[in-house]
Amino acid sequence: MAMKLSLYTILFASFLSFMPSAAADFINYQAPPGMDAANDYELEVNGQPVFVYNTRAAALAYFSCDGPVHVRVKFGGTIYSHDIRPKKLAIQSTVYRDEIHFQLDSPANISVEVNENLKRPLFIFANPLETDIPDKNNPQVIFYEAGKIHEPGTVFLKSGQTVYIQGGAVVRGSFIADQAENVKILGRGILDNSRFLKGEVRPIEINRCRNVILDGFIITESRHWSCASFASQHVTYRNFKIVSANDWDDGIDIVGSQHVLVDNCFIRTKDDCIAIKAGVNYFTDFDSGANVDDITVQNSVIWNGVWGNGLEIGFETRADTIKNITFRNCDLIHVEGPEGTFTIHNGDRAVVTDVLYQDIRVEDSRGYLIDFKILESQYSKDKQRGHIQNVHFKGIQVEGSVFPYSLILAYDDQHKIENIMLEDFYIHGRKVESTYSGRIATAHAENIQYK
Repeated sequence: MAMKLSLYTILFASFLSFMPSAAADFINYQAPPGMDAANDYELEVNGQPVFVYNTRAAALAYFSCDGPVHVRVKFGGTIYSHDIRPKKLAIQSTVYRDEIHFQLDSPANISVEVNENLKRPLFIFANPLETDIPDKNNPQVIFYEAGKIHEPGTVFLKSGQTVYIQGGAVVRGSFIADQAENVKILGRGILDNSRFLKGEVRPIEINRCRNVILDGFIITESRHWSCASFASQHVTYRNFKIVSANDWDDGIDIVGSQHVLVDNCFIRTKDDCIAIKAGVNYFTDFDSGANVDDITVQNSVIWNGVWGNGLEIGFETRADTIKNITFRNCDLIHVEGPEGTFTIHNGDRAVVTDVLYQDIRVEDSRGYLIDFKILESQYSKDKQRGHIQNVHFKGIQVEGSVFPYSLILAYDDQHKIENIMLEDFYIHGRKVESTYSGRIATAHAENIQYK
């Protein structure tokens, strides 16, 4: 008996070590009646049960906080191993039987993966506290209240309107803004696309708009591109989450647009997570072939499923230039399919130039790591081929169970890939200093440098 008591005391003390030292503000959002709960995970935060939603891609839960919180995950089976990603957070955890205990020191979007089962992770979205909740009585505000499942169908937004999806609300619908300005979609709730057929609607479509903000909410079960912006300027995606595992469910597509910021987002899709394009007219009858300029994707967590690419430029590049593209401080926790992690597929006439990949961590890349091509593809419409030039990788760390290969393949000597810099680029702890050490195949490529 004394030995058992001693073991219990040690375990209890270990669990207590993850309890926050000071009380933090914590907001727990109750799910509306009728929602399908996951049957393989239970979650407590600071001792309060948090509802775990069931989706095809993952179980998921969310709340808001402003400081350290203690998290207890109960799994419906034996835990042999687990990972908490992104690994840069270095979250220390304790496991006892079917429970995982850990502390989140601040808001974060994380994936808890048990027994290396990528088919069934638990996503935990710990949001910062809201600071700009709109007035529900304002006629310019479309307010979806907590505790309800709303089914508005497709909603067309006008200039100056704000959509607010309150934490604890589920909206089964879609939103389209066309030729509008100063539009916002905010909140902590869920936009659920599961009731639509494959290819029927996009959860959010931003067409020919200016000054659009999407902040804080979650999209689940996308049946087409999750949140596309066509021919638009000054679009901001912030603390925006996508959880999907369906055909054609691209995360954020930026098409013929300028001055777009993706910041602190979490994207798990079956198809491309980020895709930057020009001249695409699926679902639209206007010109989206404007030059793409000033796009930044930063501070985000990316999980690309079995289709598509992680960070993609292309395939549709029907513009004169696609330039000033920055991917910074991102964690690609899984890129599962045979395609690519860092990809530029120039299938049309554009000059793709001035692209920066900086301070990026790749935890699992199963296809090509770098896949740059100038080509004629099934998506090409321009007869003229383009160029890729002035691409800089700086501070890249690649881990995982396989050493991924890379391709830098241009079309011919008149349509080359030029001026590629790999600076402080490490794969499995080894610095890439040549095409050989990086396992990079090249054709019609000039001035590839290593630093």
